[in-house]
Amino acid sequence: MSYGHVFKDVTGQYLFIRQLGTGVSCRAQLVRHLTTGEYRVRKVLHRRVGTGQVLPRSTRYTPDADIQAIIQFNNEVAIVDLLQRNVNHNSLKVSTLLSQSTQVDERKGKYSRVSYWSLSNGGDLESFIENYGYPIPRPFILQFLSQTLTTLHQLYTACHDRLGPIIHNDCHAGNILLHYPNAQTVIPEFHLIDFGLATPLSPAFIADDNDFLLPTPGNPPDWDIPRLLTSLDKLLATWPPEYEAFLRSQGDPIGTAYRLLLDLDRRFQNLLEQHRQYIDQTRDYSQRLTLPDLRPVIEYVNNCPLTRDFYGEEMKGHQLYSQAYRTLCDPNFTIPQTYNTLDEIGHTKDLPGPWHIGYLDPGRNHQLLDLLAVGNKDTFHRPNEDNENSDTDSAWGEDEDD
Repeated sequence: MSYGHVFKDVTGQYLFIRQLGTGVSCRAQLVRHLTTGEYRVRKVLHRRVGTGQVLPRSTRYTPDADIQAIIQFNNEVAIVDLLQRNVNHNSLKVSTLLSQSTQVDERKGKYSRVSYWSLSNGGDLESFIENYGYPIPRPFILQFLSQTLTTLHQLYTACHDRLGPIIHNDCHAGNILLHYPNAQTVIPEFHLIDFGLATPLSPAFIADDNDFLLPTPGNPPDWDIPRLLTSLDKLLATWPPEYEAFLRSQGDPIGTAYRLLLDLDRRFQNLLEQHRQYIDQTRDYSQRLTLPDLRPVIEYVNNCPLTRDFYGEEMKGHQLYSQAYRTLCDPNFTIPQTYNTLDEIGHTKDLPGPWHIGYLDPGRNHQLLDLLAVGNKDTFHRPNEDNENSDTDSAWGEDEDD
């Protein structure tokens, strides 16, 4: 028998597998749902704020990193939840929000947030471009444009009556994940993630009792097409210079799509200038800024034969599986982190919880046999009454007795 970390959530119990990544405010963990066997992503803030703290909603950036982390977490959950309830799943390529909860540390009077997401198994586009090592085929690039533009179109239009267009505001290659539904998938799906800075263009009609980040009146967020074009530039830069020049020309469908997007951006900048002039003259902040329609570009890309030419001449010899997908398919990658003794696992550091100690059966794929009860509050980390030293905030430079 061995011991592992188990997280409880409204959607079930999860076994901790490994850390996936750490950001300024958030930790991503690979977990396995103990009932279904599905691998999912647990995002937990390693920053906390006081339970009575009032969070500003009209400030996009604050000097307090803890408050900023909670604001962005709440905003992401609110935006993705709204999209999932209003948009057809097939036209929305994002990691699916499965649940979210608040974790309260009553002893310190602080709270943190946790969310569970579907796993996009191919890593991010930025890393894929850096590691692939060959010219990336045009069907891959066109599929990227088709799916990312369709998701942005849904973001701009699905909740228009309530919020107006919502700008992602952080649409770079590191926030686009690749996902391979199965081992036979030739070209992955492209999932847009990290909606923490997503912002409605206009404050009109936004209720006071939600967690949406409010735009600064008269100063809307940057829209997403320039950053999308930067990602497209990086994809095209994998080709030799003479081919890259051709791909940017009007003789190639990618070049045509590129010019259509540049034209959309010019139109938006003109609309933005007119909007700012109107605001300066009238101080009427209720007027909504209109975005150019993405559908003509989406229709053009979708109608290109190359967009669906997954098995054509250009694809021969290209193995478009990412290193991340190969790693995830390695059985060793999905072996959970386990311990041989209770004392060893009970003093785990730098693992944001709250977590429980689970008795595991290594001979049956680390099946959970039982949970260890440790007293009046049966969790470790975000301390319980019987284990005050289980708080791991000290790993981030904080005093445990704060």
